[in-house]
Amino acid sequence: MISVSGKGSLFKIVSRTNFGLIAESLEDGKRLPVYQSNNVSTLTDISIYTNEGDVSLKTVLLKIYEKESGKETSAVTGKDDAVRKYFGEILPDFDQERVYTSDIKKLLKWYNQLIKNNIDPEQLKDKEEAEETEQEETKKATKSKAKAKDEDASTEKEKKPAVKKEKTDAAKKKTTAAKTNKPAPKVTNAPAKKVQTVRKAGG
Repeated sequence: MISVSGKGSLFKIVSRTNFGLIAESLEDGKRLPVYQSNNVSTLTDISIYTNEGDVSLKTVLLKIYEKESGKETSAVTGKDDAVRKYFGEILPDFDQERVYTSDIKKLLKWYNQLIKNNIDPEQLKDKEEAEETEQEETKKATKSKAKAKDEDASTEKEKKPAVKKEKTDAAKKKTTAAKTNKPAPKVTNAPAKKVQTVRKAGG
């Protein structure tokens, strides 16, 4: 479920496209394209100001659901003072200055849209918890894979010196063998010296 800035209805995502989303209004069932430039919020992103901090919209919707016993609320059509009084019963410590009457009426309108479409806050809550569990499991799986990868990298790093040493030893053996099998230098006989014979006179 999402809200789109400038639109009074809640929308459910029908499909995703290259340009953004296709959303369907819970109010009248009409579909419209939601572009990436649109300001979009999920129900998880929305919260209500209180004097002690923020309260998630889903929590407030669930409180209304419990108060109305799962039915629609008629408070949305009341006068401003009546609307604020009603909301004070739902969330007694809501921030009177920062929470406007128009915000409360929009919230009550969204609640009625959910009920008309047979979507109660319990379902939204269960879905949110399921999504959180799935995200947590994905994080754990990713973390485990990263850890295993690091361990493999460490093991590989430890093996490398042994391989290097083995290669070095093999290289040494090869060098020694080369020295041992080196052929003896070729010896060339020096040419015999020519001896000059001296002849005796009158001989």
